[in-house]
Amino acid sequence: MFTSVMADVRIFEQRQDYKGAVIASFGGLASIAGGLLSMSRSPSQTGREFGFAVAGRANISNEVMDEYLTSFEIARYTDAEITYDDYQEAIQRLDICFRGIREQGVEVIEPAKKSTKKPAKRRKTIKAKT
Repeated sequence: MFTSVMADVRIFEQRQDYKGAVIASFGGLASIAGGLLSMSRSPSQTGREFGFAVAGRANISNEVMDEYLTSFEIARYTDAEITYDDYQEAIQRLDICFRGIREQGVEVIEPAKKSTKKPAKRRKTIKAKT
């Protein structure tokens, strides 16, 4: 799950769209919180309120979450240019958040790929005439 979230963020990074990457990272945080902590963001809840609720549940420091949310808010709600360094700082904070969620005893298992092998056929038993 963490890998797929970061893959989405990396697409923006490859395009050098650091603003889009930071915004997408918040979506990833919300997705991880929903999947692993069973938390969903209500329509009336701000990103900041949701972030601090996640921080409280996952034992993430308010300082780290505040710094991450500030990065997200600047990217989402202002015309400020987000540099590569700004992006890296936001992703470092996000990584700390992900580690906090992992430490809550939630085991993350990536979905297994289905085997392409066909199951072996059983031999028919031959009945002997008696």
